[in-house]
Amino acid sequence: MNKPSLIGYINEQGEVLRYTFGQRSLYCNPLIEVFKKSQIKKIYLIGSGTSYNASIAIKTYFEKFLPVEVEVVIPTIFTNYVTINNNQLYAKENILVIGISQSGTSYSTVNAMKKAKSEGYTTIALTENEESLITKEVDQVLKLCVGKELIPVETKGYTTTLLTGYCWALELAYALQKMNEEDYQTRIQKIDKMLNNFEKYLDEVNEWYERNSEELIEMEHGHVAAYGSNTCTAIEAELKIYETFKRPIHAYELEELIHGPQMAFNNRTYVYIVASAEKEIERISLFQNWFKENEVTEHLFIITTEDIALSEKDLKFKTEVFNELSQLVFTLPFQIIAAKNSERVGYDTSVRPLRRKAFAHEYKE
Repeated sequence: MNKPSLIGYINEQGEVLRYTFGQRSLYCNPLIEVFKKSQIKKIYLIGSGTSYNASIAIKTYFEKFLPVEVEVVIPTIFTNYVTINNNQLYAKENILVIGISQSGTSYSTVNAMKKAKSEGYTTIALTENEESLITKEVDQVLKLCVGKELIPVETKGYTTTLLTGYCWALELAYALQKMNEEDYQTRIQKIDKMLNNFEKYLDEVNEWYERNSEELIEMEHGHVAAYGSNTCTAIEAELKIYETFKRPIHAYELEELIHGPQMAFNNRTYVYIVASAEKEIERISLFQNWFKENEVTEHLFIITTEDIALSEKDLKFKTEVFNELSQLVFTLPFQIIAAKNSERVGYDTSVRPLRRKAFAHEYKE
């Protein structure tokens, strides 16, 4: 990749994810030692933007495999309004605060970690830059194995953070004897197979995009709905498409889509439903029928891995997806929409809008 670009970084994800998985002892072993030493019972995950979105899924990973309570908090809320261990259920040493910042310069996340450390709680930063400001405000630094993204739109950072969080939970469960050898090895094999198929997933998404490109490029506003562990996918899709293609798009948990927002739908409304293999999959046909019977909009796109009734607008992945990590794959259609729609209308996603400075980050002198 000569000039850094959004589509270039999207295409690099398979390679980066395979590297991250292979290096998991670097960022998992230190966390295992913290758990063994302090018997962690509660975790606060702190991050903004893409880091926050990934944390929504990481919470589900931890709570699936471990007897631990996890709370995801926006940094400024944590700093200004959260009383850590407010109910006094845990000893101070049983609480861990993890700040996630790819650049390590997120102003609000740095301040949140300052607060947690000053109050005597164990603090860890997950960051790509091990010399950044956040590293000065925590007890321990873990490497986000993503490499630098030299454009303002993060894609590799999101998927790498997701995989890192899953590996944390998996390796902790195995090390702490919360998972047996057979279940652990089965998951290792499934992850390895899935990551080796990553370029196939991208090929399927690109074929879907080209098949629907004339319609997708005409989107004026839209909604993305998901559920369960893929709630993060909807939130990340909103962020990626809005910050690049600059069309308003809103994220909802699937059922929340019909509690008010549907009153505003018209035939210019685009709706994307992520139909993951979780409990709510049984409800997808009801939503499809509702859209059809009420003639709400023709712009309905279902993205799934499951054998459900689909149209040409929909995307069903043919290549097998490991369901526990489906978030890595389900984000790809929205990354591709963000990149290719922006290219086609002439938006340069490799630079910030002219004369618009970011104040969300602070840097060393």
